[in-house]
Amino acid sequence: MVLLDERKFLVKHLEEQGFGIFDFFENHQVMDLKSLTELPLGRRAEILLVDTQTILDHPDLQEKFKTVLNTFLGVIFFHEQKNTTAQSWVQDQAAFLTKIIGEYALPMPQLNWTMLSNQLQFLWTSLEEQKNLQKHLVKFSQELDLALQSAESEMLKAKKIHEVLIPKRSDEIKGISFLNKYAAGDGGGGEFYDLHHAGNKVYQILISSQSYLISSSLIGMMNQHKQKDFSPNLFIKEAMAEIQVINGAKKKKSEVDLVVIEIDTTQLVLKVHGWGKAELYTLESGKLDLGISPSQSSGESSVHKLEKGEKVTVVSAGFVFNWNESKIKKDIYSFIKDHHQLNQSDLMTELFLQLSLAKENDFLNKDATVVMMEVNRHGIHKI
Repeated sequence: MVLLDERKFLVKHLEEQGFGIFDFFENHQVMDLKSLTELPLGRRAEILLVDTQTILDHPDLQEKFKTVLNTFLGVIFFHEQKNTTAQSWVQDQAAFLTKIIGEYALPMPQLNWTMLSNQLQFLWTSLEEQKNLQKHLVKFSQELDLALQSAESEMLKAKKIHEVLIPKRSDEIKGISFLNKYAAGDGGGGEFYDLHHAGNKVYQILISSQSYLISSSLIGMMNQHKQKDFSPNLFIKEAMAEIQVINGAKKKKSEVDLVVIEIDTTQLVLKVHGWGKAELYTLESGKLDLGISPSQSSGESSVHKLEKGEKVTVVSAGFVFNWNESKIKKDIYSFIKDHHQLNQSDLMTELFLQLSLAKENDFLNKDATVVMMEVNRHGIHKI
């Protein structure tokens, strides 16, 4: 509690009424008007008690006082009963100074003193409860920060272990070889790659998101779809609905890339479903424009006919981001073309080497995935 009382008029009356026994009065501070007007502007969880005559004695400081007054939780004015000038001044200010919560003329009856002490005790109790709540919130926030730091640390460890233990994955399905590699990124969310074989179709699924909730939800949904006849369009349709629901509950929407590459191993036809920033390259055709730009909402847009011995390189949205951020002199296709003599495994190693040479920390800025496909020249396929 702060008292503006240069005449010691207010202190005298409060002490005579035994206010010294109240908790709210125990640490009160008495100030002069000049010192009060020099206080830094900022919210104060305190009540200001004012001897109105102190204000009237300094007309040059009244405007500064009004400014500082608004920083207090509430203000109560006191004046002598015969001081009509002080009473009129408070009444005039009350029309636009919303922090004024009381005005008393002294001396006053004992009932008024009792009501005043009850009012101040109530306000003080409310302030103490708010302070205690803030302390608990600060402590909870600190504990939450520690938990999040620990979780982030464990997540980074898990990513590093995953990157080390599963550096590459290779498969060969009906005359087409598949090779993929993943590198951990420093951000939240992440990338996920899966290879699903059903009949004469092979589906490669790339999920990229900065939201762990969205990533885990889509992975769960994908596993459910793999248990039945996998339909890329149906999976993408349900995935889009799930993403909209999750993003609808968030202020900051999470970007999501969802690409399904469908290969008919009999006809050697490659189709792309979904949307995102992933890119596909072949040595002969360069970058394949198969309609997976970020604006693409769903469905397939075009197909690519695979040839015997043809190699296709798929780089994820995270890989593209890291490559661009690293400011590597050559674009991805030029780099692939310049190293076309390498086998798929060595080319993949060289691609990731470029990123690792440019990174400043243990991890890339974002998760990165590269997938390579090659059609066996001697495989049996329909022509």
